[in-house]
Amino acid sequence: MWYKYIYELLFQTEPLFNNAILDWLFPAAIVFLLYDFAFGIVGGLYRAGIITGRDLGSIIHWGIRYGIMWGVIQILIFIRDNWLFITGFVIGAIIVFVLIGLLISRFNYD
Repeated sequence: MWYKYIYELLFQTEPLFNNAILDWLFPAAIVFLLYDFAFGIVGGLYRAGIITGRDLGSIIHWGIRYGIMWGVIQILIFIRDNWLFITGFVIGAIIVFVLIGLLISRFNYD
């Protein structure tokens, strides 16, 4: 399974928690949870006749697992680094929508 080591090298991410144990366990848990998802997709590709052979299925399987894991961690890193901006944007959007709702309801009753 040399593919696994290549994907681990390609999809390395910066530390999410700055804790060695959590930075190892969290991606491992995501990859473990994605096993059935990737297995189902690759199985569907085999059944449809799109792919044949063990090697291509393994490459696609590990690519799906590590690719999604990498994407999830990148999203979490973005949220971690920009949480103040995101929180302010959400609160601002809620205020704007409430004000628009109040204005619409006020004009509907006049």
